[in-house]
Amino acid sequence: MTSASPRLLEAVLGMGLIVESVAVPGLGVPVPEVCVGLLLLLASFRPPRRDLSRFAPLALVGLALVAYLVLVTVRHDLDPTRRGVRILLLMLLVYAVASERIDLKGVLYGMAAGGLINVPLFYAGVAPDTYGGYLTGYLADKNVSGLFYALTPLLLVATLQRIRTKLLVLGLGFVLVFLTGSRTSLAALGCATVWIFLSPYLGRVLRLVLLSGMAWFVAWAEAYLADAEIFGDRSGTDWFRERIHDASAVKVAESGFFGQGLSTAWVQLENVTMFFHNSYWGLLVEGGWPFLVIVVGAYSLFSLRPFALTRRSPSRVAIEAATVVILVASTQLGEVFITIYGALVLGAGLLLTAQEDEERSELTAAERARKRRTDRVLHAARQQGNRRRA
Repeated sequence: MTSASPRLLEAVLGMGLIVESVAVPGLGVPVPEVCVGLLLLLASFRPPRRDLSRFAPLALVGLALVAYLVLVTVRHDLDPTRRGVRILLLMLLVYAVASERIDLKGVLYGMAAGGLINVPLFYAGVAPDTYGGYLTGYLADKNVSGLFYALTPLLLVATLQRIRTKLLVLGLGFVLVFLTGSRTSLAALGCATVWIFLSPYLGRVLRLVLLSGMAWFVAWAEAYLADAEIFGDRSGTDWFRERIHDASAVKVAESGFFGQGLSTAWVQLENVTMFFHNSYWGLLVEGGWPFLVIVVGAYSLFSLRPFALTRRSPSRVAIEAATVVILVASTQLGEVFITIYGALVLGAGLLLTAQEDEERSELTAAERARKRRTDRVLHAARQQGNRRRA
């Protein structure tokens, strides 16, 4: 949470992060990936404003993870280049955000502006309609659109101070997610909102219980809302989704401990290639248990941070809520963890973790200084008392 104005350049590039449906002419690369590259280029010319030296082992873990994924992929005679480079770039984006080489507030404001502009362009017929009238536009996919409109309000709330403004942003988020028709994203945003209002009054154990209950709720809501008239008839798509889940479960069981390599989280149904509808399973198939444990562990330890001893600020609670969306939506959506939006959540979580650790260290140092001063005063008083008795 900062009162500084967002940087214009980051805001412009943030708007580009939503243009999933357009590729850069001549490159064939989607606009969001180019914008990430430009953000990293911009970050390379700036000194870090946040000291992350205490997290240096994380860089080694990240590099080791990429090397491991490449090795597993090559072992299965697959090409790891595109997926491996994407993962590496997202890791660099997390570092750039956490070290404050990139103005996260500017990026978020740009994303929010782009998301709002996308709505009238979609209903005016200018932006693409890729899912039968549900709000997609330049986000291209219904579930990508739902995830974007669920995460962006929560990340914005972390930068806001007034309660009324936060409620307005969350309310608008619910409306836009509903327009996408993504039941999973809508349920995840509902869970995140409950987290914002309820979790500050719960201890660590009860917060974990609440998170587990939310995961169950999303699975239940996915089945219950399938018959809700407000979302239309989804019986056919839900039947096909079940077939994808069944085929995915078989592939997960065949993957073993180390997985089958990058870009393998898909199944073949009736000569049609379909991606997984479960991000946890996707991690297991691509990189096995090491990939799953490291990625989910990173989100849990730095963005959700269930075992932290420091005071949870409103910004921290908002980032936790965004992480709840990531963790809960991943049970029903295929690509959530390894996304640009996920990297922003993880970067924000690491940034807050570094800030909280610094504040805790400063507080501890101040407490030690006060104790030393108190001890000196007590020692002087005892000496003076001894002299008087003598």
